[in-house]
Amino acid sequence: MKKIEIIGVGCPKCRQMTAEVTAVVAQLDLEAEIGRIDDPFTIAQMGIFALPQLMIDGQLVRFRYRGRKSIEEQLRKMTL
Repeated sequence: MKKIEIIGVGCPKCRQMTAEVTAVVAQLDLEAEIGRIDDPFTIAQMGIFALPQLMIDGQLVRFRYRGRKSIEEQLRKMTL
């Protein structure tokens, strides 16, 4: 089972990413646990300044978030 975390403080874009990740995981029928990291102090300690971000199995995914299509591309990569 994959562990997917959305990193963000709850802004509209962060909530949108959460909804899109949830939808794509269901669409691709992936076994994944979806969580959130929303504590600003924890996020700053991780060295993250641009939000939202995506973490898969503890690895920060470096990609440009452009909506559902970009999330689907990243999640498809993890299933190959």
